Amino acid sequence: MKKLLVLVALLMAAGAMAAELPLTRQEKKPDAKPVPNISGKWQMTLELSMGTGTPTLELKQEAEKVTGTYTGRYGTAPLEGRLKGRTLEFAVQMSAEGQTFTLNFAGEVAEDGQTMKGTASMGEIGDATWTAKKEKTAEY
Repeated sequence: MKKLLVLVALLMAAGAMAAELPLTRQEKKPDAKPVPNISGKWQMTLELSMGTGTPTLELKQEAEKVTGTYTGRYGTAPLEGRLKGRTLEFAVQMSAEGQTFTLNFAGEVAEDGQTMKGTASMGEIGDATWTAKKEKTAEY
C-alpha cells in the first residue's frame, strides 16, 4: 500500500511539473490579430487619370459587414461591403449627368485601423488608386 501511495504521489508531481513547462513552438497557438474597427468618418484621396478627388466615407461596421455613405463630387450615395481580416471591399452606385455607374473599391486597412489604401474600378471613368485616413473623434 505504501508503494502505491508513493507511485501516486510521483505521478501527481510529474503531472504538475509538466503543466508548468512552456509549450513547444509546434504547440503554441498563433496570436490572432484583432480585426480593426473601421466605423467612423474617413477622408479619402482618390487618384484618377483625370485628376485627384477627395471624397469622404462614413462607415459602420458590424462584424464583417460594412455599410455607410460615400460623399464625392456627384453627391452622397450608400455603400455596402465587407471587411475580412484587414481586407476591405465595398461598392458604391452613383448617378451623375444622366448615367448610373458602380464604383468598386478594394484595399487593405492598416494594422492600427487608422489608415487604408487600395485600388478602385470606376467603370467608364477608369481605374484609380486611393488612400484614406480616419478622422479623429472629439473625446470629452
